[in-house]
Amino acid sequence: MPSYNGFTLLESLLSMAIFSVVGISLMLVISEQLIQVKKLENKIVASLVAENILVDIKLTKNRQSENWQKGSDFIINNLWYWQSKEIKMKNISVITVEVRSRENSKVPDFILEGYRIINE
Repeated sequence: MPSYNGFTLLESLLSMAIFSVVGISLMLVISEQLIQVKKLENKIVASLVAENILVDIKLTKNRQSENWQKGSDFIINNLWYWQSKEIKMKNISVITVEVRSRENSKVPDFILEGYRIINE
């Protein structure tokens, strides 16, 4: 009886099937990680935009109203839409800045609140 060296057709098909399942699973994990990294990057950039707006409001001593003031900034190849308002209390006022990646988005990507002491 002759001795054959190598794999049979069944063994080859089974190994290719196992390799395909492992490869597809690995691709799904990597693509999910890339999506999460992009979401995190957007959140970090939105926080930078909110911090810039809040610092600008405080440094310029720009008086805000209780109505939303809107604007946009182009940062890291993306246009970010923000809105801010100031709610006055007894001796402090709270400034709220909301940042969105899309202009008509109902949910903001990032919300930042700061305060300012009112000297009358």
